[in-house]
Amino acid sequence: MMQRILAGFTTLPGANQAYLISKKNGLLAFVGNKGKVPNIENAANIVQAMERLGEKSNIGRGLELWQEGGNMLLLTRISDDASLVISGNSGRIARWRHAVECDVDMLNSVIR
Repeated sequence: MMQRILAGFTTLPGANQAYLISKKNGLLAFVGNKGKVPNIENAANIVQAMERLGEKSNIGRGLELWQEGGNMLLLTRISDDASLVISGNSGRIARWRHAVECDVDMLNSVIR
């Protein structure tokens, strides 16, 4: 079921990878183009930076990051441990975000 949800994200305009990472367990699931490896280290560094931002400032915990430009990335925390990453070369990142919002409850139930 998790793979089907992630595969649905890769059909969004411009998206070519979708994966779940865990702070405890690393890569949980991945769907993407054949021969392309997700940039787990970059995503993990972003999650750690978001954690530090919440600890060292009064801004609060970061829950989402949008990276636009040549290499687009949407990182969304879906639980305390797990984050969803969708990446691609172009597209409408707001549409990606809306798709995540529609499926976040289902993803959380599959992860548990």
